[in-house]
Amino acid sequence: MSGQNPEQLCDTLDDSSHRSARQRERDALIIAAATAEFAAAGFENARLEDIAQRAGVAKGTLYLYYADKAALFKAAVRSLIQPALARLQERVMLADGSAVDLLRESLRQIYREMTTDGARRELVRLLIADGRRFPDLGDFYHDEVIAKGTATFRMILWRGIATGEFRHTPAEEFPHLLLAPCIALSNWKLMFGDRHPLDVERYVEAHLQFVLGAIAASPTVAAIDSLPATSPAPTPGSAV
Repeated sequence: MSGQNPEQLCDTLDDSSHRSARQRERDALIIAAATAEFAAAGFENARLEDIAQRAGVAKGTLYLYYADKAALFKAAVRSLIQPALARLQERVMLADGSAVDLLRESLRQIYREMTTDGARRELVRLLIADGRRFPDLGDFYHDEVIAKGTATFRMILWRGIATGEFRHTPAEEFPHLLLAPCIALSNWKLMFGDRHPLDVERYVEAHLQFVLGAIAASPTVAAIDSLPATSPAPTPGSAV
């Protein structure tokens, strides 16, 4: 490359950029196809040839990117879930306001990122269904998503304790308690679809009110807009 003139160098970089863009596009198609096939057939019964057909590529092309189905599943997790986790970690690391506001916004982000995206929910459903038969997949998800997510929320709790906003509670040992309602809502959607909708906005606010009431150092810190005594009919935009 050192012998190229500036025009040739620009052309080379341009070609490389186009190849990278095409590769990213193809990778996204394969990930989407794999997620859809896993959701339709389950991990054990999913076949690489069917994934390739969904993606519109030759089966041999898959092997250029992924060694097997497990590698495809891990790539789907990295593509669909880890970016959401990275955004959460960045929010926590860069936050300079109160721990209460940070917790509220972080939990709302979890709801936005993890409970409204069908592809992400399908990956979780797959783990629930097949995780015990394929422990390597479950261990991967635990290490790359759950452990990092709970550690991030533990940091929020420690920050609130240090500032006097939160008190010591068992949630320090088990940050999973903060996230359990998010998981419950996602599972509700997986089980019932649109047949038994919940009012998401009221659900989220109830979750926040419950959590802050449990961990706040004082009632003043826990103060949050109270929910109406009776539940209005869910609106199409808020029910899932």
